[in-house]
Amino acid sequence: MSATLLNPTPGSLIDGWQVARPLGAGGFARVFLGEKNGRHRAIKLAQHRETSGDLKQTHDRTLRELTALLMLDHPNIVRPRGHGLAESGNLYLALDYVDGWTLAEWAERKHPTVREVLGVFEKLASALAYMHGRGILHRDLKLSNVLIRKSDGEPVIIDFSCATYTHAEDLTDGGLPPGTDRYRAPEQFKFLREHKDERRARYAFQVSDEIFAVGVMLHELLTDPRPTEFRPRFDLNNAAMPPPSPRLANARIPEAVSDLIESMLALDPKRRPVDTEALRRELAELRANPGAEYDVPGHPPAEQRHGVPPPAALAMPSTPQPLKRHIARVARPRGWGRWGAVLASVVALVAVALFWRASSNIPGTPAALRSTTPKPPPPAMSTLGPPPATAPGLATADVPKEGSTVKTPPPQTTPPGRTPRMTKKAVAAVECASLSLVAALAAGCPGAQLRPEPFTCPEGAFEAMTQQLHWRQYDRFSVRMDDRQPDELVWFTAGTEVVGVVPKGVTDDRQLEVAPIGTRFYGKAYYLPEKMGGSDAPALVVRYDRVKLPGQDEYPICFVVEAGAAAFKDGKVQARNRAGGFVVYRWP
Repeated sequence: MSATLLNPTPGSLIDGWQVARPLGAGGFARVFLGEKNGRHRAIKLAQHRETSGDLKQTHDRTLRELTALLMLDHPNIVRPRGHGLAESGNLYLALDYVDGWTLAEWAERKHPTVREVLGVFEKLASALAYMHGRGILHRDLKLSNVLIRKSDGEPVIIDFSCATYTHAEDLTDGGLPPGTDRYRAPEQFKFLREHKDERRARYAFQVSDEIFAVGVMLHELLTDPRPTEFRPRFDLNNAAMPPPSPRLANARIPEAVSDLIESMLALDPKRRPVDTEALRRELAELRANPGAEYDVPGHPPAEQRHGVPPPAALAMPSTPQPLKRHIARVARPRGWGRWGAVLASVVALVAVALFWRASSNIPGTPAALRSTTPKPPPPAMSTLGPPPATAPGLATADVPKEGSTVKTPPPQTTPPGRTPRMTKKAVAAVECASLSLVAALAAGCPGAQLRPEPFTCPEGAFEAMTQQLHWRQYDRFSVRMDDRQPDELVWFTAGTEVVGVVPKGVTDDRQLEVAPIGTRFYGKAYYLPEKMGGSDAPALVVRYDRVKLPGQDEYPICFVVEAGAAAFKDGKVQARNRAGGFVVYRWP
């Protein structure tokens, strides 16, 4: 089939609709702005998933999306305006064209107050309650799937390509439904672990999953001054290290709002609001609060301008006690008694240092938590390479912001506060035996300082990634880091060759489009004693320099996976074999 028919250019026709420009793309469809008889619509053209192996599935999700939308009629949900077949034979939907910003773009451009943010989310919760009352689940709620209309400021939920409804046929290949990993509730990953050997096991998506996703959206808007930027962030669905209170990340967040976000992100779904109508009522009650703190911008506008140097490094003496208690509670093993308390304190101090090190690179950190003595920002490790080529009209959230840099972390901090009754050697041995590898690396334990050898992206990688593979910088792909080791937890030795693969069960639309299931990555594993821009300190780095997509040639690439570790022994690191990695255009 002609590539021109599947990727129409401006001026071409889709069943009489003249294409003005592309609006976006996913794993199941491409969206264009179309014009016919003076009317403008978003034309969503179904695309075949190469990994499905079944041409009949080309239209299945688009038909499901159409069915779901025809059951809905709400001012804050995109409306269908028609459908038909394109010249390529692919099904298309004609939808309302919403001229607006994504939620992330809106927050950066308009600097909304906390009350204005709550007002938007109250309307979203109302739309979701209406939707859920009709048995429909969106399943891919995120900042880029809500638009704020420029003309009236109304939020509109878009992109129902992952949606389902009561008694709908199951289209999922893996255990989890399609969606975006960052916004998945933690019980989804728990389900995968518990049913990894059951091929036919399918997770039953619930309203509580939608509430968790909305909580991630609200958390990101109120704690991150620049949510459109592509960079590693603290995982809010990590059961092993639950996130601290949002108010600790941004002192402007009222305490009651911070408490609501925490309840929405609770690991136990029973602790979340019982349904989206209950959530709407809580948001409405908070929005009506007369307190003056609700009428200030969630972030000072200056923090949302690009080119602003990062805030001063945070000093350990200013560490708030609630955060210390939070990290110590997570780090302390059960049943360790008095020695457990001592070791947990050491872990907490190291973890706090790592948290501060990460937070110091996030604009918007509360002034009360910063050091009173300004310190210069860390030197730039490298500027990003040439920006990826993008079609005109794509949302700015799809590309990195101009002027972004990859930073090196500040110098390592040795954990303070060792017990005086033990020798230094004994203390070091106890610390290194009890700490995770992440903490051990930060503490300078023996054997933990194995650095990667000098590395540059292979020749031709930038051209291959941007022109042949259509990868964008910071595209995030889920991979099994070494396919030759089938276990969930595996041991890696520095410098050894690894062969990664995109496993079954991946549901991210963007990844399925440009790095489908079965894609193989070739590279080496390394240890790293400091973080590379992540919110925690990864102890394992796998760098891939070649890739082979199913049915295609091999290409040179720059793809990096950073992962934490479960154990460290005899010069080897143990880590989960499945992790997310990032496309980079340049390596220092």
